Amino acid sequence: MSVRTRERSTPMNAQTESHVGPPAEGDPENTDVVIVGYGPVGAMMANLLGQAGIRTIVLERDVKPHTMPRAGATDDEVIRVFQAAGLVDQLLPVLDLGQSTQFLSAHGDPLVTMRPTGGHNGFPQLAFFYQPELERVLHEGAARYPHVTVRMGARVEGLHEDGDGVTVWARAGCRGRQTATRARYVVACDGGRSTVRNLRCIEFTGSTYAQPWLVVDAKLEAPLADVTSFQFIGNPDRPGVTLPLPGTHHRWEFMVLPGENHAELATLENARRLISPWVDPDRISILRHIVYTFHARAAARWRSGRVLLAGDAAHLMPPFAGQGLSSGLRDAHNLAWKLAAVIADDADPSLLDSYENERRPHVTRMTRLTRFSGAMVQTRRRRVATVRDALLKKAAHLPYFTEGRFKPDLRYSSGAFDPSRRQAGAGHAFPQPTVRTPEGRLRPLDDLIGSGWALLGRDLDPQAHLRSDGRALWTSLGATYLSIGRPGHRLARCEVGTVAVEDLDGYALDFFDRHGADFAIVRPDRIVFAMADIRGLDRAADLYRSLVRGNVCRPARVRSLPETRKEVGGA
Repeated sequence: MSVRTRERSTPMNAQTESHVGPPAEGDPENTDVVIVGYGPVGAMMANLLGQAGIRTIVLERDVKPHTMPRAGATDDEVIRVFQAAGLVDQLLPVLDLGQSTQFLSAHGDPLVTMRPTGGHNGFPQLAFFYQPELERVLHEGAARYPHVTVRMGARVEGLHEDGDGVTVWARAGCRGRQTATRARYVVACDGGRSTVRNLRCIEFTGSTYAQPWLVVDAKLEAPLADVTSFQFIGNPDRPGVTLPLPGTHHRWEFMVLPGENHAELATLENARRLISPWVDPDRISILRHIVYTFHARAAARWRSGRVLLAGDAAHLMPPFAGQGLSSGLRDAHNLAWKLAAVIADDADPSLLDSYENERRPHVTRMTRLTRFSGAMVQTRRRRVATVRDALLKKAAHLPYFTEGRFKPDLRYSSGAFDPSRRQAGAGHAFPQPTVRTPEGRLRPLDDLIGSGWALLGRDLDPQAHLRSDGRALWTSLGATYLSIGRPGHRLARCEVGTVAVEDLDGYALDFFDRHGADFAIVRPDRIVFAMADIRGLDRAADLYRSLVRGNVCRPARVRSLPETRKEVGGA
């Protein structure tokens, strides 16, 4: 059950606007991008922009990073984003990989176990993490770049856009000095109560679940031997979730029942009582016990001129499928390369409109999945629960269900890629097999591609089939050229700059076969830009000029908004 809501920022009244003055002290500092918010999405954006050489300033309201966990699960697509940011070696030690999901009956009996298999991204399809550790990896990663500056304790109070950029005003603490920063673009990663979204008067519409949940995070003496997977507890008397996190961290979630007082349920005494069937409360440390109300909302638009929204600032979804944070990190991967290309004058600003065109439908599909998962566990009607349990027992014999094939793939239906229906592979994520290099080393494909564009050929050298102007374009963009062959077979002769590798898993070769192509042009976010046969490879260069450097993406309605400053909670 949910309640439809619409949150709209009220425009500043004339009296308030008339009191807006110039920056308090000094001239604005200039940069390319201001990121508002330094949670995982803002930190990933800072890493990816830093990697691209983009001058970036991060403004975070809190004085120090969060020490409490919030999200706890992610997937292979997101681990691949960390790989693209050069952080996967630091991330993997803090993950629990290859986990499963179980749905339990009211008596605690497993009805179905879902263990995703066959992922083509090079990593297990389900992973658990302890969020403070994940954020530590991201923050240490951002510190690699001297052109990325992070300002903790900087609360955004206003912004003003003109034809050349955006001025952002922020204050250090409540009574500190106000400073102004001038940027070409602003990315709002400041959460569901986004200050930036409010300042831009962007509606935030959707549903609020009528059933709040109590979340209990604890540190145990040792992991629970009988809880080794993500478990949905289908008990109509009190639906719940239990989740083992890395190390000895553990989370329980319990549905708040009708008539229960939120504040009373969230006491330490009640938290201890609810988790006592699993563990002796006297032998653990309860880190957090709080009631959350879940939301499924999305901003009316994710781009407003030179201001873009990402993560929870753009969309919120319930946690039942573990895709809230993951969706935000996909946002960062999609948007960062586009911003970098526009700032480097390698792309027309209209390219930024493809960000929402691509990401919104995928987020919508993920939100439907989370709501369905929530509906499965939240029922309190025993007859409905009995029917549900019977269906889940039958689903236990269906690979589509037990292998997690129902999860939406990372693919886009329209955006900055070949729109031709003949090129069905465009808009899909290119798979990542393990490949053997000419030196005999085994490497994940993305490690050879690097952080930019890639031209991949099936037993062919892409450079050998490009006109000089096409080769000049892709080389100017720093593209990687690879020839991919079957195990034991590599292209014998390649031009300088092309590397011939063997696909040991068959993922890439299967992708070429499935789409009837000889070449794939892959964007920096690993989405296929175009596929081609031998005669059509040069068309991809023409397509880049029109789609990325041209003006095919629908231009945003850019209008200067009134200069606004207001005291609001959370930047």
